Amino acid sequence: MLEDWVFLMAVFAVLMIPGPTNALWASSAHQQGIAKTSCYLPLQLLGYIYAISLWALFIHLMQPYWPKISLILHVGSSVYTVIWAFYLWKAKHLQKHSQQHKVIRPYQLFFATLKNPKALLFAAGIFPLHTWDDPLHTMSVFAAFSIILIPSALFWMCFGRALLDPENSPKNADRLYKGSAVLLIVCVLPVLIGLF
Repeated sequence: MLEDWVFLMAVFAVLMIPGPTNALWASSAHQQGIAKTSCYLPLQLLGYIYAISLWALFIHLMQPYWPKISLILHVGSSVYTVIWAFYLWKAKHLQKHSQQHKVIRPYQLFFATLKNPKALLFAAGIFPLHTWDDPLHTMSVFAAFSIILIPSALFWMCFGRALLDPENSPKNADRLYKGSAVLLIVCVLPVLIGLF
């Protein structure tokens, strides 16, 4: 039972990490509003389902020939995700990303999610091993994933909109970042416990 809670907290923690998709959520909510941006949630979910399934299939097919592939991909995607997180964790980088993506189209969010290294992280190490045993396990894991995806996306919409607001002072932006950093640290603890 504890493993299920660790899995759920790990999924939430990884979804909360700043990345290209979360930066698009922030930009879109700032430019188009939260109501219009939330209509894109099914596209992100679909992008993650495709990407995670493709990575899981690739790992399954390569496992007999290269037994350590799952571990190598897990470590590689973790490092890449952390690099992106540190890059986007600074307000100026998030603002620059927002200026480069003035109008967010639904297909941009889908493809950003499809190429997101977090999908590999989920397939290679965060999703339970029994996920792919039968369709019922797969559907239950993806159902839990989709339920966790909603508050994560809403957080990034609200957080990004508040952070990118030109009326927001640098002091308030700094507080927002510090608060989200504390939330991220609290969420990452179960992931670290799960690794050891």
